[in-house]
Formats: sequence, structure tokens, C-alpha cells
Amino acid sequence: MAASLSAQIAELLAETEPFDVLSDDERQSLLQKMTLELYAPGEVILQQGDDIHRALYVITEGLVRLAEAESGRTVEMAGAGSHFGSYGLLQGGALPYEARAAEQTSCALIAAESFQHLIETNEAFRAYFEADIKRYVRTLDEDIDASGAFLLFDTTLGSVLRADPPTVEVDGTVRQAAQVMAASDADSVVIVQGDVPVGVVTEGDLVERVLAAGASADGPAMGLVERPPIALRTDERLYDAMRTMMRERIRRVVVVDADGGALRGLLTAEDVSHYRGLDPVATTERLERAQSVAELAALRADSNRRLYRLYHQGVHSEDLLDLVTEIDDQLKRRVLTTVERDLRDELGPDAYDGPWAWLTFGAAGRRESVLRAWQDNGLVYADPDPADADRARAYYERLASRVVEALRECGYGDPENGIDASHQAFRQPLSKWQAAFDAWASGTDADASARAALCFDLRALYGDTELADALCSTIAGHLPNPRLSKIMAREGTRLDLPLSTFGRIEVEEVGGRTGLDLRTRAIQPVVRLARALALDADYLGSANTFDRLRHVGQSGHALAAQAKALVPPFTTLVDIHLREQMQSAERGQTPTDLVDPDGMHKSQQNLLKETLKSVQAAQAAVRKHYGL
Repeated sequence: MAASLSAQIAELLAETEPFDVLSDDERQSLLQKMTLELYAPGEVILQQGDDIHRALYVITEGLVRLAEAESGRTVEMAGAGSHFGSYGLLQGGALPYEARAAEQTSCALIAAESFQHLIETNEAFRAYFEADIKRYVRTLDEDIDASGAFLLFDTTLGSVLRADPPTVEVDGTVRQAAQVMAASDADSVVIVQGDVPVGVVTEGDLVERVLAAGASADGPAMGLVERPPIALRTDERLYDAMRTMMRERIRRVVVVDADGGALRGLLTAEDVSHYRGLDPVATTERLERAQSVAELAALRADSNRRLYRLYHQGVHSEDLLDLVTEIDDQLKRRVLTTVERDLRDELGPDAYDGPWAWLTFGAAGRRESVLRAWQDNGLVYADPDPADADRARAYYERLASRVVEALRECGYGDPENGIDASHQAFRQPLSKWQAAFDAWASGTDADASARAALCFDLRALYGDTELADALCSTIAGHLPNPRLSKIMAREGTRLDLPLSTFGRIEVEEVGGRTGLDLRTRAIQPVVRLARALALDADYLGSANTFDRLRHVGQSGHALAAQAKALVPPFTTLVDIHLREQMQSAERGQTPTDLVDPDGMHKSQQNLLKETLKSVQAAQAAVRKHYGL
């Protein structure tokens, strides 16, 4: 290869997963052995059914469509920086898809021998491709919207910017901002200091805060800026922009240079919608506009159906959990604001005033919300003056009962463990909550600590977050605590995985349906193991199962290897669980936790068995470590 081309490919590999985990020497060795091949639009690169696998193909330019030749089902659309061919190299046998150039394409070929050497010598490189194969198997019978996936994950923000955004200097006036908007036919302008964005002013700001308010147009444009702009880098993805807009409840982000932070563009929700063909940010906007619990219930059902489209676009399980949780959080917050508003309007001056917070436990507390969700919540309020204690108790009882009923109307099930704020035990002033967590975290009463395990998956969803922080501090005051860790570890190992002696997946009949209760029988054991290991490692930075496993996996804990090894099985279980629930929602059915192994492709059944065996192995290691 020419020196300049070799340098370009070297840069591509250094910035592309999983080649970025290789050392400089390993990448240089690859470059010396690589060959470059060019393909015309429509040219077949790999033939379905081929059983000789000579290389891994890394796309340097262009676009490749992987598809089943007979059915035409798209498996994936791969762009620059992507790779294909690993399935044949790792699995052997006949290639299950065809690879065809969708446009003029060039590929750098890593010979099979070089690829196998890295698989054998580099653990991170091997783990990446093993996970990639499992992802492919999980989607064997899915019609993936691969073009949408390509746009969502492979399109950087820098590549979609088409024009410089309208700008006004930091000392500019409102009048100048309006003139710039008019001249560029834009509905917003970025305020800059030099080349760094410091604010965004919209057409709405001009109408509401200047024209309608009768303010002077000669005032400073920065006076209309309420907070610094949310900025993303040019090397971030459309997916990152979509998630940021949802989370921050905004319709614009500024895009800055990946290196120096200089302004490169302004991206709107309409831009994201245009490039993706969908507008998921609109879901959160509709939640914000809803005025009743009935509206919110209808929106939740609709959003559940929309989520399946994201699955079709290849959103990974962990990212999808995050999106489901984000929508779930925003809907619950809207329920809380709606119920609190109505109650305070009803009570008028008799309403009690004081700091309080709505607590979420369990899956929602871990940011692992799924479509079939339980309440698992509580309410904490600042200790009132003794004279106001009865009044505060009565007010929060009414508030909590109404919120729980509203959430029930929105489709959230009653908690399996009775943990919800309508019960007085989970609707308490801060001092009583702290006393409860003192008792649970001490591990003195093993049964009480085990029953309250969900409460260690704690997050403040609404209100004064300092109250929740105080509860976390109470837990932290008892860590490390070998007695508590052993109690939690026992909870993670007491459930036997649904595998028979001969390795068959065990099913049961629930509500007239036969299947495997994936949440209870497979996901919960991993969740509980992660909780136990995180508490043993004195980690309260996040209750998320992925975060807990990764933290312990990177620590010096004696079971670090087991924690790290649980991440891929948990990913697989979450993926199957979400997929089954979203398919049900798409068909207008109520999502359940049941999956039918007999309805799976044979390779998917094998993957599920392998996954369950991995969890079994982790349980055995935990039992041995804690002497259970």
C-alpha cells in the first residue's frame, strides 16, 4: 500500500473498535500484512455458503450490505470503520449471509492467520468478537432495519453538518440576533465568544421575552440565555444526539470540534428526525404536554410500541435499557407533577410545605426499566417540626396513595414485595428511613436485610435529591460489611437456574402459557450477584447492574474475574427479555416475562443454554467464596 493510504488506514484502526485495544506494535504488524481490495457498486464480496474464510474485511470507504441471499433479509449495513467476515473465521462452516458492495467500496483485508493470532493472544480483542457473534445469533430471525442502524450508530454529527450556524458575538444585542435569524431564515442563533459557543437564543425567546414583554431590542442577547448550551463533539453519533435531547428535554444541541471545542454547527431534533426517518424525542415532548393521568397512560402504551423500532435499528441492549428507563423516568415525573399539582390545588393553603423526594427501587432504581414494570417506590420527607408531624404525615399519605394509583393506571404493576409508598413503612421522614437503612445495612437481621434488598437499588426520581443522598450515606457508613455481603450473596445463589441435569431449558406454565420466566429465573440471579459483589467492593457509585459488574471486574476483588465474565450473559438475557416484551407491545399484547425456548432458532436456544451455564458457574464461584 502507498505510504499515505497506509497512514490513513493506521489512523482508522487506531480509532475503531476493537482495533483500538491493540498496541501500536500489533497494529503496525497488521498493516504490514494487509492487502487492499476495491469493489464496484453491486459487486458480491463474499458469497453465501462459502466455507473457505480467508480474511476479516475492514471497510475503509463505502458501504456494504450483509443479507441472506434467498430471502433478501438484511442482516447489517456496514460503513467505513466497520468490519465483516468474522463469523466464518470464528464459527467455520458455510457463511450464512452474502456481502455485497452497496456503493464504491474499498476494504483492507486482515488475513485469517493474523486474525487468529490476535484472537489467541489478545483477550480484549477475542472478547469483542465473541460478543459480536452472540449478537448476530440473537438476531437470526429478526428483520433488522439495518439502514436505520447505520444512520443511527455509524453517522457522526460532523458528517451531517451542512452549513455554518448563524452566530452573534457575546456582546451582541437582541436586535442583532433577530437580524441574523431573519437573514439566514433560521429559528435560532448561537452566541459565541471567539469561536466557542456560550449560548443559544431562539425565535421563541425573542417573541416571549422581548416582544411580548415589551423589552428593549437593544439589550444584550446574552440576557436571554438561561443556561450554557448543551454541546456534543463532531465525532459523536446521531444516537448520542437523540439520547441527549431526550434526557435534557431540549430540541437543539451545539456541535463543537472534537479537538479544540470550536463551534462547528447546530443540530435540531428535526435534523435527527430527518436523518433517521423517526422522531423519538417527540415522545418526551408529548409527555411534557400531557395534562392528565389518562393521557400519560395512553402515551406509555404508544411509546412501548415505538421502542421496537429502535430495536430493529440495532440499538444494543444496554443502550436500549437506558432509553426505556429515560422514557419511564419522564413519564413518572410527569405523573408526580400532575398529581402534586392537583392535590395542592385541592388543598390550597392547607397543603403541607416541606422538602421531599420520590424514591425508586429495583429495576427502575438500577436504570433497568423494561416494558413490564413494577411500582417498587417510596417517599422520604424532611423531618417536620413536632407540631407539624401529623399534618405532614396526612399530606404525604394522600400524595403517595394518589401517585401509586396513577402509576397503576399507567400500567405499572403492584410490587411483588410490597415495597411502595402507599404503605407507611415506605413513606417516612428521613430519620426513620435512616434508622431502617441502619438496620438493613448492618446485617444484624439477615431475613430483614434480604427482604429489603431492592431498597439498596436506590435512586431519587423526583424532588429533593439530597434526601436520597443521605440514605446512600447511611448505607456507606456500614461498608465494607462481610455479614451484609454474605446475606446478599446468598440471595444471588439461592435460585437455581432453569437447566435440567441433561442441559435442557426448563419451562413452566404461567397464566395458561408455557415458557421460561426469564426475569425471575435468569435475570434476577445476575442482578442479585452484582448487588452483593458491589456492596462487598464498597461501591455505591451506581446501582446499575452493568456498572456494578464492570466496577468489580476492574477492581482487586477476589471475584473480579467472575464479575467481568457475567457482563456478556447479562447482555444476552436483557436482549432476549426486551425483545420478547417489545414484540408483545408491537402486537398490542400485554408484555410478560415469559419466553418460549421452543419458538427460538436452534442457535438461539444454544446461546441461551450457554448463557445460563455461565450464570451457574458464577453462582458456584460465589457460593465457594462466601462459604454458602
